[in-house]
Amino acid sequence: MSTELTRSPRAGYDLVDSRSLKLMFQLDHFGQGLMTWLLGQLAGDGFADLTAKHLSFLGALDCGPNHASELARRMGVTRQAIHKSVRELGDLGWLDTVQHPDLGNQKVIEFTEEGERLMSRARFHFAQLDQQLETRFGADFLDQVLGFLSEPPK
Repeated sequence: MSTELTRSPRAGYDLVDSRSLKLMFQLDHFGQGLMTWLLGQLAGDGFADLTAKHLSFLGALDCGPNHASELARRMGVTRQAIHKSVRELGDLGWLDTVQHPDLGNQKVIEFTEEGERLMSRARFHFAQLDQQLETRFGADFLDQVLGFLSEPPK
């Protein structure tokens, strides 16, 4: 979608230039670039099999025990989709399904030690990026941007 001021060819409607429209596209582009950058960093750490889909799923997990039904609700997918992803990530050595001692027979999804290392490395790389962004823009400005982006427009 063009973001420049133009007139629609058929009806002649003004298509006004919008910074918000540009922001939406730039944020999407930035997010995709961040994912590519992080996957490259993690490949250098020995996680070459990691994909954007894997990383998105792993990023949705809590640090402790995770329940498939809660994940499915939060992510807007079926429990079967959750179990499929958990099996795939389990085969790669990053997740495990275990019986939780405090919950009787109920199984929970947890990171393996290697999965915790993966997430630790991801956080490490983001912390380094944080330092670069703070140096360039300042911590206060970044906090303002995060605050703005955390609330949908009214």
